[in-house]
This record gives sequence, C-alpha cells and structure tokens, in this order.
Amino acid sequence: MRKLSLGWRNLVLLAPLVFATAAQAGVEDTTLNFAVTRNGDPIGTTTLRLQRDGRNLVAEIGTLVQVKIASITVYRFEQREIERWADGKLVALQAVTDDNGTVHRVSAARNGDKLSVNANGKTSEVDAAIVPASLWNAQLVKQTVALNSKDGSVMPVSVIDHGKEQLVLQGRPTTAHHYSIQTNVPQDVWYDEARRLVKVELRGSDGSKIMYQPG
Repeated sequence: MRKLSLGWRNLVLLAPLVFATAAQAGVEDTTLNFAVTRNGDPIGTTTLRLQRDGRNLVAEIGTLVQVKIASITVYRFEQREIERWADGKLVALQAVTDDNGTVHRVSAARNGDKLSVNANGKTSEVDAAIVPASLWNAQLVKQTVALNSKDGSVMPVSVIDHGKEQLVLQGRPTTAHHYSIQTNVPQDVWYDEARRLVKVELRGSDGSKIMYQPG
C-alpha cells in the first residue's frame, strides 16, 4: 500500500497564533480546538492551551492525525510541544513528534544572543531571534528562515501576500488576510482581523486536500 506523506509538520501548530495576540492583550488562560480534515473527512485535531503569567506565556500544543483507508491506518502523526515565551521572545521549546513511527525529540533554550538546539541528541546554535516554523506566530510571514521543531533544522521561508478575503466560518462571515507560505511544504493560511489563524489549507503528496479550521 502506498505510504502517504502529507507534510504535517508545518501545520501542526496552527492554533497558537492566538498566543501572540493573547500575550499583548493580557488574555487569561485559554484552550482552543481545531479540526483537521482530508478531502472533507475528519482525520484529527489540534488543541492549544495558553497559560499567562505576567509577561511570560506558555503554549502547550497537541496534535493527533490518523488517515485510514478501509479501516486500516495508513498514516499517523502525533506531536506534543511546549513553547515558553517572555516579552514576545522564545526562551525555550520542547517537542516530541511521532511521524508515522519515526520519533523525533527536539529541545531549545535561549543562551544570550543564541538559541541552543538539541535535536535527537545532536546540538547546534542558531540566532536567538529565530521563530519556530509553525503557523501560530504572525511574525512567520515576515521571516526568511525559521526553526523546524520536528528536527531542529533551520529552513528557508518565502511568503506571498494575497490580501484580504471574505470567508464563511462556522456559519459566520469573516474578513481574513490570506498568505501563501512556502517552507518545506507549501500551505495557504488565513488570519482574521485580530491576527488569529482561522484556516489552513495544503495538498498532500497524494493530491488530497488537507484543511484546519476551528472545530
């Protein structure tokens, strides 16, 4: 049976975009849920929990995706990640990813003007100003490189700004800003006027349409 490669890593942290807005607005602890679909069929969820303490914020993100064909699981992705931020800057990250049976462990900690990264036992240093290559942070659309928290690598980022569009989400009209983001996997994202991520769309390697929306 053909192995699916759906490019989950660049979508997994979509919900935490609200983190950036919450950090600025002083929002209390929050839990958000997103549904993941493939060609319209539900295949998983992403859950985000935000905990704020003064100028510090902890984002805990969990994603579980399973693609089944004839009741047989042909692809499974699970990730648990904790990001710690202070004054809008990443100070630490821990992530464990099971990508269809291959497990990756990544941690990172700020050390002066560098971020020390340990990826599956191998250490490296990157610029401390780098942001993770997840869609939670609106800063991503202004970056040329980003940190891949699945494997600890630094990868290029390019963005196309499509401007504002009208969407209907959960039966409500929503004005959203549409970007195409190219990292390891091309994806389209939409942020509402409060800079919260409201939709993600990409294509799997088999041509399937993958979407994330509030669920």
